[in-house]
Amino acid sequence: MTGVADSIRQVYRQSRKSEDIAWNRYVARPVAAVVVYVLARTPLTPNQVTFLGGGLFLFAAAALALIPGPLGFLVGALLVQASYVLDCADGQLARLKEMTSEVGAHLDFLMDEIKALALVGACGIRLWLLYDEPLWLLGGLVAVALVSVATSLTNFIRRPEYAGREIAPGESAKKRPVPASLIGKAVWLAEAIARYFVHYPSWILWVTLLGFVAPLDTAILFLVPFLGVYLLYLTKTGLQVLLRLGSPGFYR
Repeated sequence: MTGVADSIRQVYRQSRKSEDIAWNRYVARPVAAVVVYVLARTPLTPNQVTFLGGGLFLFAAAALALIPGPLGFLVGALLVQASYVLDCADGQLARLKEMTSEVGAHLDFLMDEIKALALVGACGIRLWLLYDEPLWLLGGLVAVALVSVATSLTNFIRRPEYAGREIAPGESAKKRPVPASLIGKAVWLAEAIARYFVHYPSWILWVTLLGFVAPLDTAILFLVPFLGVYLLYLTKTGLQVLLRLGSPGFYR
């Protein structure tokens, strides 16, 4: 057992990212290292692991939508975490097997956005089934549209024609130094909080536990901060694009 544990630690050290968020560094990637240790001895490719993670997420979304009560949301949240472990494992496996590719990184981003759409859609269906109120189903459709538009906007501003250079997937998630000014610090803190809530695997389990004691369904507790950040992002970034491209000075 000692030899296996040492091998897993070696896999983790060889395949981890130099910059990463705390949840990945201390929770998800150590667990993923166990998965990578097993997968490294199989013919599975990193892209195949990405697709497996996406397939597992569909089961997570189905559990969230169809199993009522806080226990049902817990089952879905645990499947979300299992899918995310595979999401971490695909990159770690790629680095370990020296099979990294730019298209693989873009595939990873695509699957992440599909998962976000499935997640908010499942929450909308869950609330519709729970309260038997069509407005919740409409709210779910609005949530899916919000995430979809925000994703399209992100893809647009990353285009070299707009950004002025090629922006690699994951580049925007890198840590930025804390500014010196007070206003800069406030903006930096707000953006850090927003990034935390966008990365739902970091906190979905905590809100799931809160759902066992809160008077509201867990889906509401999850959607409010998650969609709130998307709405703020869409408003802020959309205004930036509008002011930049809508100005007559853009053509000069």
